[in-house]
Amino acid sequence: MAGLRVATVLACSLLTAQLLTAEPLRLVGDDFCPYNCETSTDNPGYLVEVLEAIFAAQGIGVTYQLKPWSRAVHMVSKGEAHILLANTYQSAPDPQLQLVMGEDSTCFLARSNFAWQYSTHTDLHQQRLGVIQGYHYDSNGPLDQYLNSNPALVYRAKGELPLRNLMAMLLEERIDLVLDNCNVLKRKVSKLGIAHLTRVAGVLPGYRANLHIAFSPADPLAPERLELVRSGLNELRRNGRLAQILQRYAVDDWQTPTPESVSTAQTN
Repeated sequence: MAGLRVATVLACSLLTAQLLTAEPLRLVGDDFCPYNCETSTDNPGYLVEVLEAIFAAQGIGVTYQLKPWSRAVHMVSKGEAHILLANTYQSAPDPQLQLVMGEDSTCFLARSNFAWQYSTHTDLHQQRLGVIQGYHYDSNGPLDQYLNSNPALVYRAKGELPLRNLMAMLLEERIDLVLDNCNVLKRKVSKLGIAHLTRVAGVLPGYRANLHIAFSPADPLAPERLELVRSGLNELRRNGRLAQILQRYAVDDWQTPTPESVSTAQTN
C-alpha cells in the first residue's frame, strides 16, 4: 500500500511538472465580446480573464488570438492552439474535452425603422438573414434547419470582422435581420454607436444553452488542463474573484439558475 501511495505521489508530481514546464497555452476564438473580445486591451473578455487567472495561479502563461471562427475551430482540432473559446456543444473538436463557461441565447436584430417582430419561424419567410459562417443558433434545432434549407435568403459572413460587416449590411438595407448571441449583439451595437439605429426584434423562445471552452484533442495534457480549469473555477467562485470579473462585463454566473432558463440543447 505504501508503494502505491508513493507511486501516486510521484505520478502527480510528474504531471504537475509537465504542466508547469509546457509552453504558454494558446487561446483562440473569434470576436465574441463579452465572452472574448479584442486582444491587447484591458477588457479581453471574461473567458480570457478567468483562464488567465486560473493558469497564472499555477505559474502557466497564456496567449490569446482572434481568428475567423472556422479557422479557430480548425486550429484547436489540429493542435495549433490549446483552447477554443465560446463554442456551443456541437462545435467542439472533441465533446468530451469541453467545459461550460457561459450561456447562449439567440436574438434577432433589425433596423429601428423596420416594422418586423419575431414570433415563430414562419415570420422569417422572405426575410434576408445575416449569420456567421460556422455558427449554430439553436443547437441544430428548427432555426438552424431553416437557415440550412433556405440558402438564397441567408448571407453567411466570414473573415476577421464578420459581425461588424453584418451590421454594415443591415444599415445599408442589404439584409433585413442579423442573428447572434443576445449579449454579443447588445455589446456590439453599443460599441459601434448604432443602438439608436437598431432594435432587438425578438428573442428565440425556448432556447437557452451552454457555451463552453473546448480543449484540443491533439494535446496529450488536455484532460489534465480541463480538470485544472474546473478546480480553478471552483476556487474563483469561492473567493469571489469570478463574480468580480463577470461584473465588469455585466454577465451573470452561468451556474446561477434563473426561472426562464430552459435549455433545449445537449450540454456538457
